[in-house]
Amino acid sequence: MKSPSGSLYARSFLSALSIAALASTAGLCAASADPSAEAVKNAENLMKKDKYKDARGKLDEAIKANPNNAKAYTDRSLANDRLGRYSAAIDDAGKAIQLDAKSASAYVNRGWAYNKTGKYKQALEDLNRAIEIDPNLAMAYVNRAHAYNGLKQYDKAIADANKAADMKSPHARALALINKSHALHMQGNHNDAADAASLALQINPKLSAAYVNRGRALAKQGYHDKAVDDFSKALKYNGHLAHVYHHRGLSYKALGSDKKAQSDSETAKKMGFTAPSTKVADPR
Repeated sequence: MKSPSGSLYARSFLSALSIAALASTAGLCAASADPSAEAVKNAENLMKKDKYKDARGKLDEAIKANPNNAKAYTDRSLANDRLGRYSAAIDDAGKAIQLDAKSASAYVNRGWAYNKTGKYKQALEDLNRAIEIDPNLAMAYVNRAHAYNGLKQYDKAIADANKAADMKSPHARALALINKSHALHMQGNHNDAADAASLALQINPKLSAAYVNRGRALAKQGYHDKAVDDFSKALKYNGHLAHVYHHRGLSYKALGSDKKAQSDSETAKKMGFTAPSTKVADPR
């Protein structure tokens, strides 16, 4: 499945990845002793408001004040990820790991950045390590499910998605269900794939990836009118998904709406879509 980048997440929605990264590193520096602590605190508040560019600036200040602050590098890796700067995210997480080899969040961040660049084996190594350090970190299982999907190990992806879904975080549960939906879809279980995506949308009705996954599953079952509705909702929340225009165009064609099908096909091509892909959806 093509990745709905920017999937695949609304300004009012702080992703579970952000929560995990910010919360589980909370004890790495003491405000009373570390001159960079205030800048880190300010950066975290900015990230909670989705102001990742401003947050990165604050984290630059923190690292200048204390180049040995592992927490600052961990947080900056997250900010860089959200800004699409995946190489920088990988580098910052690596530096955090050098400074604190037991930072599960740094491994999660680097693993996610590897996922975003299609380096699923490297992602798997980092996420395995994160789970060894903290077996209760829900986002590690969510992201490992994504890596397993990328490696086409769908049974393992479903197992990790189920593990994350059983944990307390509703956000992690929603993202896990999106990964599960993708795995089921790729296994040909389109009915259960649609159901998993629907459960994700019950938790957060603004997840574009869930609409994409459900739309694809519905289209495979011949429900092209419903598929068009879901693809349109996905585009409402993220209009930069070239592959969604492609798939909506196919459903329009199946419904006999040739003009709309042609329009979506042309839009997808202008946006760079060239051929179907099995790249895993970004659930965020």
